[in-house]
Amino acid sequence: MKQKQSKLARNAAIYSFFSLLQRGLGFFLLPVYTTVLATEQLGIISTATAVISFLVLFFGLSFRGSVAFYYYEYKDENVSYLKKIYGTSVIFILLFSVFSILFLLVTKEWILDTLFENIAFDPYVVLSLASIFLQPLYFFYQSVLRAKQQAKKASVLDFVYFGVMIGLTLIFILGFNFKAEGALLANAIASFLVFIMSLIGLRKEITLCFVPKILKKVLKYSLPLLPHNISGWAMNMVDRVMLNAINSLSVVALFDVGSQIGKVVNMISLGVNSAYAPWFFDQVKNDTNSKKNIVAVTQKIVILYAVVAVCVSWLAPELLKVISKPAYHASWTVTPLIATAFVINGFYFTFSSVFFLEKTKYLSFLTISGAVVNIVLNYFLIHAYGFLGAAIASLLTKIFFTALTYYFSQRIYHIPYNLKAILFIIFVGAVLSSAPYFFQPFLETYNLWLVVCVKLLILGTFSAGFVYKNMSEFKKILQRKNGR
Repeated sequence: MKQKQSKLARNAAIYSFFSLLQRGLGFFLLPVYTTVLATEQLGIISTATAVISFLVLFFGLSFRGSVAFYYYEYKDENVSYLKKIYGTSVIFILLFSVFSILFLLVTKEWILDTLFENIAFDPYVVLSLASIFLQPLYFFYQSVLRAKQQAKKASVLDFVYFGVMIGLTLIFILGFNFKAEGALLANAIASFLVFIMSLIGLRKEITLCFVPKILKKVLKYSLPLLPHNISGWAMNMVDRVMLNAINSLSVVALFDVGSQIGKVVNMISLGVNSAYAPWFFDQVKNDTNSKKNIVAVTQKIVILYAVVAVCVSWLAPELLKVISKPAYHASWTVTPLIATAFVINGFYFTFSSVFFLEKTKYLSFLTISGAVVNIVLNYFLIHAYGFLGAAIASLLTKIFFTALTYYFSQRIYHIPYNLKAILFIIFVGAVLSSAPYFFQPFLETYNLWLVVCVKLLILGTFSAGFVYKNMSEFKKILQRKNGR
């Protein structure tokens, strides 16, 4: 048992390290995009990326969600049947992707022209379709590696994909003066590379076959997962597609740049959650003081997210002046709203683990509800306020979704969170994050670096002691846990 827990912790650490490394490296593409590319070109990349991720999800039909289930079902008793399941799945994914691409080409003016509105078919949509065809098999293979707990292999493969894509993007844009097509071409080449690596890797995992009875079985398990997965996409990326359809590609770029800075909070919360989730399950199963510990740690975590949100919101205007063209400078107005949205989302992470205590049936209902609300809010708010409306929609959706999931999580497994204190922390963080809306116009006449120094001094003075005090309490809780 201890060996299994140790392996789980080691794998979680590997995934967390590579995930944060990838996100951190990806963040450094932002200065390249905002100094070299016009807003319309970056808008093409942002919109195409959102559409690619949607269609890859759809083409994959959530088959990767069935991989682990069937692996643990048959790995000991019937390995040959497991290989037939994987083989049938691989063949169907490839066939479905081919016919879906052909269908999209035949119905181009109704589907592709709608999804890629304002974007030229050649080369942008063509390159996007190449990535869309190649990636489903790669994600299926990744799921096989994760099911077999081959964390290093899965993470290295993922890092190869991401590293090649970033490296080629820099070469094409900075070396060959490509524009949006450079980023999309880099994505297509990286997708092709991992597609080939996936085919090679799957040779020992599959038996090449196509068994209709097996396909029916896999579809019966996988298709119910598809609405949940697509709804998750709709809650996080549909705003790019809607901004382009309702407004323009340039507006998409402004929103995306401001969002990337605000999502620093999300990067932190994803890293924290990768360590928190296993700890949460360990507390629930093994510690008599679990609820008390969970309540205390959650409050400290939310404080951390709120402090990060305030810091990125205050520094975003000056950061954009340093790393971007003047056309992007207004993007900072999105950052406080997005940062606050991900503080709330970070709180959601701390209690959402209860849905995996054999209560996953709630997830589809909750994510579909969040997706519908997000789409409706985006439609009306983008019409009214442009890219700022998309940010407001994101914040309101996170509030709605977190409140809804909190209600159900408490019914499933009650934890006596100090909700008033947590809401107060989020509220104070939101107010402080929003402060630049009021004082930033008065700072425009002052020297940039003087403003940066003053802001850093204020943020450092008030946040360092605050974080230190709460983190020391957080460490005491973990020490009590380890020493019980």
